[in-house]
Amino acid sequence: MKKLLVTFLIIALLAAIGYIIMQEKGYNSDALMNIPQTIDLTVSCSEIGNFLVASETSVTVRNNSSRVHKNVTVRLTAYDKKGNIIKEKTTTFERVLEANSSLSKPVGLPAKAKRCDCIIESSNPQ
Repeated sequence: MKKLLVTFLIIALLAAIGYIIMQEKGYNSDALMNIPQTIDLTVSCSEIGNFLVASETSVTVRNNSSRVHKNVTVRLTAYDKKGNIIKEKTTTFERVLEANSSLSKPVGLPAKAKRCDCIIESSNPQ
């Protein structure tokens, strides 16, 4: 029984030391498990501005964490006045999204677009 307890304590100690070393080197458990790290980001679309031959919305991504994100990709879905999907579009913010900040950019949509939804598809947290 003592040998089992000693073995367990040694394994727990090695795991704790390994975890500390990995954290110091900048690794995190999400990156090791290949889990997309977009939970600290939110995205919103402004009301659609309709022009004669096209529409436009402003997409804003907000970083709610202390991490920096690069290459944030957002998927927009545009709907007509009946609620039918008329366009799905992906846009990438190539600028660096600093900690606790936001980025916006205009995105063109078809003229008959009346509303849109947007979601974060991916990002590259640092």
